[in-house]
Amino acid sequence: MPDHAGCSRRDVFKLAAAVGLGGGAAGLLADTPPADVAKPGAAPRNIILMVSDGMSLGVPSLAEAFSHAARQRGTAWARLLTTPGVVHGLFDTSSLNSLVTDSAAASSAWGSGSRVFNGALNVLPDGTRLTPIGVLTRDSGRRVGLVTTTRITHATPAGVAAVQPSRDDENDIAPQYVRCVDVLLGGGRKHFAPGERNDGRDVLREYADAGFTVWTHRSEVSSGPRPDRVLGLFDSGHLPYVIDVRNTPELTERIPTLAELSAAAIDILARSERGYLLQIEGGRVDHAAHANDAAALLWEQLSFDDALDTVLHLVSERDDTLLIVTSDHGNSNPGLNGMGDDYRDSPRCLERVVGARASFAACEKRRGGRPSRELVADVLRASTGVELSSTEIDAVHAALTGADRRAVLNRQQSGWAGVLGQALSNHFGIGWTGTTHTQDWVLVSAIGPGAQRFTGLRHHVAWFAEVAGLWGIRHQNPEMSAEEAARFAGRVPGVAAAHWA
Repeated sequence: MPDHAGCSRRDVFKLAAAVGLGGGAAGLLADTPPADVAKPGAAPRNIILMVSDGMSLGVPSLAEAFSHAARQRGTAWARLLTTPGVVHGLFDTSSLNSLVTDSAAASSAWGSGSRVFNGALNVLPDGTRLTPIGVLTRDSGRRVGLVTTTRITHATPAGVAAVQPSRDDENDIAPQYVRCVDVLLGGGRKHFAPGERNDGRDVLREYADAGFTVWTHRSEVSSGPRPDRVLGLFDSGHLPYVIDVRNTPELTERIPTLAELSAAAIDILARSERGYLLQIEGGRVDHAAHANDAAALLWEQLSFDDALDTVLHLVSERDDTLLIVTSDHGNSNPGLNGMGDDYRDSPRCLERVVGARASFAACEKRRGGRPSRELVADVLRASTGVELSSTEIDAVHAALTGADRRAVLNRQQSGWAGVLGQALSNHFGIGWTGTTHTQDWVLVSAIGPGAQRFTGLRHHVAWFAEVAGLWGIRHQNPEMSAEEAARFAGRVPGVAAAHWA
């Protein structure tokens, strides 16, 4: 890494390794706030957007308490919230056809400056194709990077650099990055490798021909050469949950942490003469929230926070990098409930979450196709550290086998994961509103030149406008009116449509 980055590559990866699995050294910024956090009138050379996908507004406070319980230290984001000069605000996340967005529409909003329908990537409902910020940035002579714990072709990274009518067309998204993205780090090998794609197309060869080096192992991230263009694919699908990586030696050896991926991306992109745009996504916070899996969610959030700690360390001695930390939407709104007399049991409930050793997804693999009640009890005891009651085991087993769902009142939580999440809430103290995205606003924290533009309540589309303005990037992306959107949705403009504008 160049000298002006503030530390050597060895220092960078020692730092990333120290915080990468949620343990080790305390955060380096605990006593040293970033310098020059907001420089009015200045234009950044580099812009980093960090996204904790599906992070409801209550998750940072949960993560702060959980971090103290699990690691005897707080979080980098909580320190940001108490650092003078750091700018804070809120984003409205509504999409063009709903008050509740999906990740594709949310990422497209900041990717193109236009709202789109849920499920679309930078394509308006009339078929108009928008030009995403990744393409505009690359065309301006800057470099672009995408880092994620999901498939690299998943909705949130795709919204920055791809144009596709449906987010599900990941085989079609995979080749699009080759022109406009320099660093791609995450999962999703099945959408690139000819043996795993249903059409047999060798997208990996197309990237190699375009000058990309392919990485597949953690060791390549933390050591070895640093090529100018990298395609890192560390799993066929999403990267495994952090809680499972922590407790599986083979995965610990093979799967890089988000902190390590972030440090590697900055190391490579920092060579750019004109600067770079980097999006870093903690994507599996969202997946754990969908599953009502409290332990998996909190370890994912701490992994994201460790990446934030690493990035803050790398940019804190610079005066040319704008860092924005946010989410694309809420999901299931987890919260720690008051438990016991005078709520005295709530801290002990959270401490029980620390004892969990596996995600719900790992539990599902271990229990087999149609497990017995005894096997379900054994797997859950070993994985969660909790002795569920007989009634709770019966409910989870019935949901797994589909035996009886007549008593379910919240249909969103009628699946086995939803039922298990409710059962564990009696022991973990963490409750959920459902298993889907939510309409709530999301937190924004910004540091560096241009940070003052992100105060107050804004919509996601404002991010695109501010970045384009800071960099003097011109575009011709149109916005669709509420009336037009309602017509394409087959609806009559009304109260809901007013929120789409």
